[in-house]
Amino acid sequence: MSNKQNLLWILFFGSLIGLNESFLGNFNMPYRAVILSSITLTLLSIARLKINKTGTSVFIILIAVLFKINNIGYHSCTTHMFLCGPTAVLLLGIGYEVFATSFSSNSKINYLRLLLICGITSIVAFSLFGIMNTYILKTWDVDMLTHYVFVNGLLTAIASSGLSILCLYIERTFKNENITKFNPYVINSILSCITVGLWVFGSLVKF
Repeated sequence: MSNKQNLLWILFFGSLIGLNESFLGNFNMPYRAVILSSITLTLLSIARLKINKTGTSVFIILIAVLFKINNIGYHSCTTHMFLCGPTAVLLLGIGYEVFATSFSSNSKINYLRLLLICGITSIVAFSLFGIMNTYILKTWDVDMLTHYVFVNGLLTAIASSGLSILCLYIERTFKNENITKFNPYVINSILSCITVGLWVFGSLVKF
C-alpha cells in the first residue's frame, strides 16, 4: 500500500471517529461512554489491521480530535469542554498506540493480541480520564470514579474486544476467499470524497 493511500485511510478513519464522537456524543443515553469508546476502539483496530505501522493510531486520533473541535467550533471550545471531550479521545488513541506497538510492532495482529490491546487500552484510558476528573478537575467523587473504571471501563473492554475480533475474523474470511481487489485509483477517489464530505458535514452541522 502506498504512502498516499495510507494517508487517505488515516484521514478517513480519523474523520469517522470524529463523527462518532461528535454525533453520538451529543445524545444523552445510558452508557454513552461505553458505546462511544467501543466504536472508537473498533475503528482503531480496523485501521491497525489495514496499516500496522507505528504512529498510525496517534495520527488517526489527532484527526478525530480536530474533527470534534471543528464541529464544536474553535471559538466555542472552552478549556473545560476540551478536557472533557477531546482528552478522552486522545487517551484512547494514545493508549491504543502504546499497546498496539508493544504487542504487535514486529508481527501480525492476531486474536489474542487484539484482545489484549483493546482490553488494556480501555481500562487504562478510563482510569486516567476518571482520575483527571476526580483529582484534577474535581468534578467527580470517588464513587463515580469507581463506577466509571470498573463498570464502564470493563464493559468497553469486553465490547471493543468482541467487535474488533469479529472485524479481524471478517477480514481474514474475505482475504481467504480471494475477493477481487478494487483499482487503487477507485479506492483513493472514494476515500477522498467520503472524507471531504464528512468534514463539510461536520463543519456545517453542529451537534
